[in-house]
Amino acid sequence: MEKMVICIGRQYGSGGREIGEAVAKKLGIACYDKCLIQKAAREAGLSENAVAEYDEQGEEPVFAVSGDPFADSAALSEAFYSEETRVFDAERRVILELAQKESCVIIGRCASAILRSAGLHPLSVFIYADAADRAKRIAARNALGEKQAMHKAQKVDRMRRRHFDFYADTLWGEPESYDLMLSSGEYGIDGAAEIIARAAALRK
Repeated sequence: MEKMVICIGRQYGSGGREIGEAVAKKLGIACYDKCLIQKAAREAGLSENAVAEYDEQGEEPVFAVSGDPFADSAALSEAFYSEETRVFDAERRVILELAQKESCVIIGRCASAILRSAGLHPLSVFIYADAADRAKRIAARNALGEKQAMHKAQKVDRMRRRHFDFYADTLWGEPESYDLMLSSGEYGIDGAAEIIARAAALRK
């Protein structure tokens, strides 16, 4: 029997992680996020720090280039994508293993695209919020000004989009990629979690 798996995609600062955790608590199932990185690191034979460096929330890579900039850039680009692919493959194996083993909530990591490509049918959800709500949440969590917080949100969302669009056959944040899209500003953390839990129950 196919397990109940809920995949949460989200804008940075939208409260998607908190909503995912609340959904898991309501349903009495596990929620996987950063712990997935740890498992992927072990799978890939990489350190946890190496995985985090190429994780979907990582910073834009910056390389020091010397000599022929075109030759060096090509070599460095190849090395970067090779390492990133190793991390993605490790996370993909962990996600598939979890989905086959237990009902769970998985935050980010292209989980919905990975599972669908394997013939599974997760509930795919995208959480968003307006810029003001996101900036306030990020600023409070990171001790930043709201302008800095919004800049951080744009940067992280750019990385998430790049990561998702590279590995998935649909686009990040676009309706065709999800079964349900919810505004955390409209429904709040608990309200959004309740809607998702009910939607998951209707699919059983």
